[in-house]
Amino acid sequence: MASHKDGRCAIQFTKIPLPLVLAQTTCTNWLIAFPARRMSFGGRRAPPTRFAWLYLYAALSGDSLPSTLHFQRTPDGGWRLENTRSGETVEGFLAP
Repeated sequence: MASHKDGRCAIQFTKIPLPLVLAQTTCTNWLIAFPARRMSFGGRRAPPTRFAWLYLYAALSGDSLPSTLHFQRTPDGGWRLENTRSGETVEGFLAP
């Protein structure tokens, strides 16, 4: 994960040797790609909550999230981001 103070953010989730999810946001646009499936989606304005990855930086930063997303830190130092409407979750931790 990398971010810039102007609001840009990039997230990459990789399981060696393949990137599984690539997500990018700016103040006005968003893009998410699933390279293994050769699929990508993008748009303007707020990203759809069905792609929770696009909200991960905001969640980790303590920013407010759409009502359908719930973020919590776990006792082991990790985190969990859940779409309460669909039941889908993303869990992980950040290594230094």
